[in-house]
Amino acid sequence: MMDRETIEPKVKKIPGSNAKKWVSYHMKYASLSTYNPYFVWDRKAPAIGPFLTDVDSNIIMDFCSHVGSAPLGYNNPALTAMSRELGGIDPDRYAGADFISGYGHKPDLSLPTPSHLHHKLIEITKQFRFDQAFLVSTGTEAVENAIKLCYQARKNYGYGICFDGAFHGRTLGALSLNRSKWQHRAFYPQVPKVISFPYPLIKDKNNNQWYKTGRKGEKISVLAETLSKDCGTIKPEEISYIIIEPVQGEGGYNVPTPDAFREVFDIAQQHDIPIISDEIQAGMGRTGKWWACENFGVKPDMICAGKALRVAAAVGKKDLFPKEDGRVSSTWAEGNAISTAVGYKTIEIIQKERLLDNAIKMGKILREKLEEIQQKNPQHITDVRGIGLMDAFEISDAKKRKKILYESLKRGLLLAPCGHKTIRVLPPLDVKEREINLFSNILEDSMKKLK
Repeated sequence: MMDRETIEPKVKKIPGSNAKKWVSYHMKYASLSTYNPYFVWDRKAPAIGPFLTDVDSNIIMDFCSHVGSAPLGYNNPALTAMSRELGGIDPDRYAGADFISGYGHKPDLSLPTPSHLHHKLIEITKQFRFDQAFLVSTGTEAVENAIKLCYQARKNYGYGICFDGAFHGRTLGALSLNRSKWQHRAFYPQVPKVISFPYPLIKDKNNNQWYKTGRKGEKISVLAETLSKDCGTIKPEEISYIIIEPVQGEGGYNVPTPDAFREVFDIAQQHDIPIISDEIQAGMGRTGKWWACENFGVKPDMICAGKALRVAAAVGKKDLFPKEDGRVSSTWAEGNAISTAVGYKTIEIIQKERLLDNAIKMGKILREKLEEIQQKNPQHITDVRGIGLMDAFEISDAKKRKKILYESLKRGLLLAPCGHKTIRVLPPLDVKEREINLFSNILEDSMKKLK
């Protein structure tokens, strides 16, 4: 057993001999992906909170939380109890889009079901007046169905608007919206009529792609100009949807400029264009709000949720959903009995333990630590950014980033890259200040290895 109050990272060797055997065996049959080849998590060994044990008995502190998919870290007692209680029923996955299942004679909450998760999602989106949810298996499916719903609601096959640096998934429809890395889209067919605009982030006066000088000398955003009656190139009624990440994930954890971000929503509302907030990585409490777009005081027409939810979902207003059955579909997500129950329980724990407040409080401490390290290493760390517990620091070049990731892991700290030279920091939502101090000490020591 691990004691979360006292445990610390402890590493003998990275990669260890057992990890090398596992990686060699795995890669003999598995296709190439973005695997970390330096350690292998031992699922049977002790783990708690952000701490895990690898197959070489190294104790690692995970500050990327499986890219946000483990929002409560490892072996949360309430979640493990829920999984054990449901684990003896077969099949644990069934055709959930075709059949409804429950436990007992009435829908009480002794054991949550997909029906309860639908209800819970409506509860935590009431600020947007949402009233319908659709469960799917993955975030990319949530995006696929969200844009399908917008196409059918607008009754046109119009333009889709996305933003530079975006990442929305890897299936063909979602892939067409990606603008973060060339390898995501190269040589794959694209959904036509998707156009991208600069992300509404104004770094400084010399790096401002969002605003430009209009014909009359006025300051105007590139999106507003494109849809302008006077000089626009696209009619607003030709737009089927706008999709945007309130904090960009794979693109580099870019946080938008608030006024510019709000303008995107103002333009959508002005022209009655459905706007989708992709909350797959930033949502579910990660930024200190249930949904990251709330930090900017805006209300989308639909959100896409995933990762921390354990399944994924498109949630929105009923008038965006079809009246006919079979227009949207996902066989397995609504029929994933364990994952939907754990998703429900995750939301419940975040509520009961006030983890939105913890994300704000601990996120502030985390960014202060990162800024202190940046001040000591200005030649290596060029930026620190984030909201709540969705944070990142940018390195001066990609080779240095690779070195920092490896040196940190050698000392027992697991981090993950994003963008082209950025490192994301995603501790569990119940992270303790002691754990942030451990993170800070290891990172600061790792930085000393850079020349």
